[in-house]
Amino acid sequence: MRNVLVLMGLLAMLGLGAPAAAQTDKVAGDVCTLKVKGMACSACAARVREEAMKIDGVTAAKVDQPTGLAEITFDRKKVSPQEIAERITKITGFKAEVQESEP
Repeated sequence: MRNVLVLMGLLAMLGLGAPAAAQTDKVAGDVCTLKVKGMACSACAARVREEAMKIDGVTAAKVDQPTGLAEITFDRKKVSPQEIAERITKITGFKAEVQESEP
């Protein structure tokens, strides 16, 4: 057991573990926040998330039904926050609007 711990320590010091990028669940890209009105339950939030993930250029989506907010990570070269909001509104029926950041 002691040998295993020593070996693990050496590997960690040499940087042979998982790269830092693999150790996080963050996805690179721009992030926008949408205000989504009309979600009544977690299934509503799940639907918004699923539909957002189908949009070309969206790489991650977190939707919180109690606050009515959706945090969308996307590639600005492929899609804009306004386009994401419009698609979510059209497909799900929930009114999605880009929430402007505070100055």
